[in-house]
Amino acid sequence: MGIAPVRWALPPLASAAQHKHVNAAHYATGVISGTAALGRRIPRKDARMRAKCSLLALLVGLLGSGALAQGPTHFLAGAELASALRGGGLVLYVRHPATESHQADAEEIDFSNCGTQRNLSDAGRRTARDIGAALRDMGVTVGRIVTSEYCRAREAALLMGLSGAEADGALNDGGRMLAKGPASPQAEALRTMLRTAPEPGRVTLIVAHRPNIADAAGQAFADITEAEIIAFQPIAAAPGFQAIGRIRPTDWPALLQAGRG
Repeated sequence: MGIAPVRWALPPLASAAQHKHVNAAHYATGVISGTAALGRRIPRKDARMRAKCSLLALLVGLLGSGALAQGPTHFLAGAELASALRGGGLVLYVRHPATESHQADAEEIDFSNCGTQRNLSDAGRRTARDIGAALRDMGVTVGRIVTSEYCRAREAALLMGLSGAEADGALNDGGRMLAKGPASPQAEALRTMLRTAPEPGRVTLIVAHRPNIADAAGQAFADITEAEIIAFQPIAAAPGFQAIGRIRPTDWPALLQAGRG
C-alpha cells in the first residue's frame, strides 16, 4: 500500500559543513551498530531456519507478484523508440542522476531537510537538465510526474523542467528505508503505477531509485544506471506492463538524430 502522494516545494540544500556533520554522524552510527552486531551469535539451528524462511518468502514473492513474467523483451531503438515516446501511452521510470560521492544519507532522514540526504552532484544536475531538454526536443508530452520523497529525486524532476510533481513515499529507496523484495507493499505500489496508462498522447514520468524497479519489475532491471530511463507500456496480460526500451544518458544524441530522420 503506497503512502498518499503530496506536492513538495524543494527545501534549500545544505552547506558542505552541514553535510560533513551529517555524514560523520552517519558513519559513527554505522560503525557502532555494525560492531555490536558482530558480538551477537545466532544459534546454528535458528540460522538455518531463517535462511529457509527467507528463501521461501523470496520464491512466494516472485511467483505471486508476476515479476518473473516481466522477463527481457525486444526493446525498441532508434526511430521506432522515438516514435513510441512521442506517441505517448508510456510510463517512463527514471533513476535519479549522479549524486555527491562524499555525502551519505543520515541514519534518520528528514525529507524536508536536504542536509540529511545525499544530493545531486553538479554533473547530475547537468544531466537532469539535458534529459528535460531532450524530452522537449523529441516532442514528448509529460503528464503526471511522481518522485520519491528524497531531495535528489525531487530536484531532478524540477531541473528537467517538470512542474507539479507529486512526492510519494512508496517510491522511497526500498534498499534502505522500506520493506524489500517483490512481495513488499512498495513493490506492488510501483507495479500499480507501471500498469496505469497515462492520458492519451502523454507519458507518466517516475523519478526514483534502483532497488525499487528491481523489486517491482524483476532483477533484469537491477543494472539500471544513474539517469537511465526504462520505458514501460501498460498491457492487459500479466504482470500488466512490459518494458519496450531503455535510454541511458549517452543514448540521447543518437536517439534525437534518429527521431528527426
